[in-house]
Amino acid sequence: MKKYYYLEGHKAKTDYSPEETLLFEDSRAYASEETALAKARGSFENKEELGLVVIYKGIKGGDRYACRYIFRNQNGQIEEVDNWWSDTAY
Repeated sequence: MKKYYYLEGHKAKTDYSPEETLLFEDSRAYASEETALAKARGSFENKEELGLVVIYKGIKGGDRYACRYIFRNQNGQIEEVDNWWSDTAY
């Protein structure tokens, strides 16, 4: 079964209060992680309020898990983190 990559963009949170942070949920499925990464990095250029993009890996219409996080740090620079504790079943 082929795995695809999906993106979700969130605004940065400034405190621990409950609030909706979702800015966009990309409905397209990307065939490779490299393509999804390029799209995620480009998202930061277009949306200043964007603080975090989560890349999910999974099957269409099924379960998926977060495999990479790209975020804007306190200095405004873009950083990337792998999800090293992710489910190895994918």
